[in-house]
Amino acid sequence: MRRTGMSKKELGRVGVLARVKSEELGVVDAAQLLRVSYRQAKRLWKRFREEGAAGLQHGSAGRPSNRAHDKKFRKKVLRLVPGEVRRSGGRALRAHAGGGAFSF
Repeated sequence: MRRTGMSKKELGRVGVLARVKSEELGVVDAAQLLRVSYRQAKRLWKRFREEGAAGLQHGSAGRPSNRAHDKKFRKKVLRLVPGEVRRSGGRALRAHAGGGAFSF
């Protein structure tokens, strides 16, 4: 599971900084639009110039969560859980939590 896309916030930053690059906006105006300090806008602008849009993506994007279980455990759980629950991403399990084998 690797996230390769950018969040809406990151995409918004790309759009604003592209306008700075085209000299349509200044860094001061970009800071106001992005609702960050002038200093933070300068940091973002520097990363955008050096690394492009990828430089604005969160540094942890694409990395596994620190809270994630190992793949072997995850596969075992998914084998034990009925197909309906697997396909719903757990919503069915929470919906039926009032009774049965999956009560909490």
